[in-house]
Amino acid sequence: MDFKKLKKYIIPAAIVFFVISSFDMVFHGMLMEKLYLHNSHLFRPQDVIHKHKYYFWIANLIYSFAFCYIYSKGHEKTGSIAQGLRYALWISLLIWVPDSIVNYTIYPHPKNLELAWLIGYTVQTMLAGVTVATVFRNTK
Repeated sequence: MDFKKLKKYIIPAAIVFFVISSFDMVFHGMLMEKLYLHNSHLFRPQDVIHKHKYYFWIANLIYSFAFCYIYSKGHEKTGSIAQGLRYALWISLLIWVPDSIVNYTIYPHPKNLELAWLIGYTVQTMLAGVTVATVFRNTK
């Protein structure tokens, strides 16, 4: 893949990155705060998590680029919201549903924590799907 082809994914990936990172701040930083505090014994100390926070950004960048790249290979030129939601549903079934089942099986997470993550990441993916469909529709 040459740089010219790569450029058409940079703006959509940057926008999706912004959307999912913003969602992460609200979801994990505010909505899940009490659940995390109640289960703090299952996580690293907060100072250690904050020290390694850049890994979240790296993971979100990789996810955003791959999400946009895969979408670009099979999307219709209309870029409808419904198409973005269908795509997001398939991505959620590919990633978040199996991940939640495996994590619940392996780690001592309570069901409500895994369920909250499953719902949260599915909503996040739906927002990313709407975003990528809109961005690709508006990109010539």
